Amino acid sequence: MSEQSVLSFPSLPLPYFLESGKTHYMPGESHPNRRNLGVFDLILVQRGCLFLGEENLQWALRAGDMAVLMPDAHHYAVQECREETSFYWLHFQSAASSTADHASISHNIKLPRQGHIPYPEQAYQLFDTLHLQATEPRSTAFWREQTLFIELLELLDPSRSDQEQSRVRKVAEQVESYIKMHYREPISNARLSSDLHFHYNYLTRCMKASHGVTPTEYLLQYRLDQAKRLLLTTQWSMARIADHVGFQYPPYFSRRFSARFGLSPLQFRKQYTE
Repeated sequence: MSEQSVLSFPSLPLPYFLESGKTHYMPGESHPNRRNLGVFDLILVQRGCLFLGEENLQWALRAGDMAVLMPDAHHYAVQECREETSFYWLHFQSAASSTADHASISHNIKLPRQGHIPYPEQAYQLFDTLHLQATEPRSTAFWREQTLFIELLELLDPSRSDQEQSRVRKVAEQVESYIKMHYREPISNARLSSDLHFHYNYLTRCMKASHGVTPTEYLLQYRLDQAKRLLLTTQWSMARIADHVGFQYPPYFSRRFSARFGLSPLQFRKQYTE
């Protein structure tokens, strides 16, 4: 699956559900033409065949097939339905921030632009449950809708069904867990390779593919995130915090903290605690 055929959303802030429904077309009916809808439109066909296009892309979507239409694109019917066709639709939005590098380490949510999903019946059930939330009080339905939407995104994530991607993700998660357990200690490339029983180059490829960073970059980011938490919750000195999270030299800690968060550790503490 090419990078162009997969959408990637930062998990922080999470994509969020707006509304959903189910549409039924008789032979001769077709999907409406629309431009700049302003939201992502996820379509999952349950029955029949939906002939749908977006810009220069055209699809014949059959039962179990899905597509995600982009917010700023032109969507149109390629042709009328030839048979009774039913499909679920869901509108969602992503509030990805341009200041993502100020946030904690974030996983990327992968979503195929178009294709056949691995467990269509499970997806249909999630859509039907979402539809039922429309009859619930909004104060209750809101939380349930967002939870069901995240379950649907997880089901559609291609990295969770592809065997090779699954192996890569598991190795990356091993690296992640190891770093979280040992980040206060000196962690070299050789130590990672020896303790996890993989060549460091392979660990790096897995981390880059799954998390978008190398093990060394992840370690640095995690140490800085822990330092940020200590700056807000303790009165420890900069030197003590640096040592506690694994930095041997306080000036180096201060430089890396400033580079990532745009403030020195002392400025960060003053801004958020005074």
